[in-house]
Amino acid sequence: MNTKFTSVALILATGLLAGTQALAGVTREQVQAELAQAIRAGDIPMLNDQGLKPNELYPDRFPAKQAQASVTRNQVQADMNKAMRDGNFMITDSGLLCNEVHPDMHPKV
Repeated sequence: MNTKFTSVALILATGLLAGTQALAGVTREQVQAELAQAIRAGDIPMLNDQGLKPNELYPDRFPAKQAQASVTRNQVQADMNKAMRDGNFMITDSGLLCNEVHPDMHPKV
């Protein structure tokens, strides 16, 4: 019994110490600001039967989450310019690419 208690206490203490290292650079004001933002956004778990957050239960009461772009504007423009050069874009509703309709205007792929 005593070894179980010691083992559990050691595991818990290790977890607490690991958590303090992760929070070492965070100020009290930052934590309070993050908490306030989470409450406004409805991201705090509720004590309910479904285990849902308020923004999941009542999506009309909270602002919609903004999607984060995975690529930059410059990357999108570079991809667009490459597609235009190669003719790798659709020009009709039939699903044909420009380099298929006008192969003489674009380099061979």
